[in-house]
Amino acid sequence: MNDSINNNLAYGIGIATQNEAGQTLEVWYHSLGLGKKVGSEKFAELLTSDSIRKVKRVNLSIEIDLTKPATDVADVYLRLQLLSHRIVKPHGLNLDGIFGILPNLVWSSVGPCEVSTFNEIQPLLRAKHGNLVVYGVDKFPRMIDYVVPEGVRIADGDRVRLGAYLSSGTTVMHEGFVNFNA
Repeated sequence: MNDSINNNLAYGIGIATQNEAGQTLEVWYHSLGLGKKVGSEKFAELLTSDSIRKVKRVNLSIEIDLTKPATDVADVYLRLQLLSHRIVKPHGLNLDGIFGILPNLVWSSVGPCEVSTFNEIQPLLRAKHGNLVVYGVDKFPRMIDYVVPEGVRIADGDRVRLGAYLSSGTTVMHEGFVNFNA
């Protein structure tokens, strides 16, 4: 079989948010798919740092085997985005152990923040940005912050996690909830 069309392989090219220690907190993939890596880095203007949150954004490019367990945060984010982009169907990839890999983060209007420093940096973020909205504290972000699938209505973005697979024609109302891999 030609490796470039091997459906067990997937690739992602994107922007990772890393803390000062170089640990990846989250990743947005602008190019992803099945098979061997295709594409290149983009969006150089997004490669910034935030001295208050003590994070930087860096280019990231990976290839993974979907049949094996995830190995790190970047790997998990690729799997979740493959599901939400409808490239892979629910239960079509290995998600074993992802809860132990993903860190709990404060999901805010200025980006992800580490829980351990949030109370210390919150006043500084409010002073800099004027308004700070905290969407939640969780391992999983809102899907619509990463993927907005065509043909879908979502009444409340907080009700759908990254990794949800929503078919065209789906409507998620306020009291609905869709988890990853569902």
